[in-house]
Amino acid sequence: MKRFFQRLLKEIEYITTKEWTLNDTGNFWDSIADYDDINEKTYSYSRRFVDGYRLCSIPDNSYILDICARTGNGTKFFYEKGKVRKSVCADVSSVFQNICSSNLRKYNIPFETLLFKKYRLPFTEREFDAIICFETVEHFSKPAIFINELYRLLKPGGEMLLTTPNFLWGPIHWMAAVFNFHHSEGPHRFLRRKNLVSIIIDAGFKIIKEASTVIIPGGPQSIIRFGEYLEKKLPFYFISLLALRRILICQK
Repeated sequence: MKRFFQRLLKEIEYITTKEWTLNDTGNFWDSIADYDDINEKTYSYSRRFVDGYRLCSIPDNSYILDICARTGNGTKFFYEKGKVRKSVCADVSSVFQNICSSNLRKYNIPFETLLFKKYRLPFTEREFDAIICFETVEHFSKPAIFINELYRLLKPGGEMLLTTPNFLWGPIHWMAAVFNFHHSEGPHRFLRRKNLVSIIIDAGFKIIKEASTVIIPGGPQSIIRFGEYLEKKLPFYFISLLALRRILICQK
């Protein structure tokens, strides 16, 4: 019971804090060293890569910025699909950087890591062919500054693949953390679609594709398959309201 109340108070702190630093985010993720063990059992986790790949048109052999790469699974997935010539796996967590390096070396994937604590990254303008940004923008308390920096780093005509949780799923994520069903989201603020789209367009991007995915995030295979069926059959409006994840394909 003591741990329950500790988790409850921590989650209240996360959802009521209006501004936090990149150090705060990094320190939180440093505490989730079993990130891969947890997400290996989570159906909705792998869907971010599968659905993102299906929707994007990132050219083969691209120089990619994997922003907040965590343990490197996004880079690994896209490398296996032929999309990565080299990846820069940037993150605010030193623990994740170490795990990422260890994971990617096993597969001889060309990569560099970058531990960063400021919104401005040490790269020249228009450096990257593509950017992959999985479940990350919500962990920055200044999302507009973050998206503007990604725009600066992307080559003209390049694509940014961005995924983020649906705002309406915030309470479910919160309860999952409180009841210890899944790891916490730490410092975060889920963005309403209208606000996120406005930030992306104001930065200069054009949204060329948008989708919402994952109606049922886990459970028996029959239930998961039913969720996948609903994703194909329900109108976009309802999927946009109900689905766990938003995917935006943005072009500079």
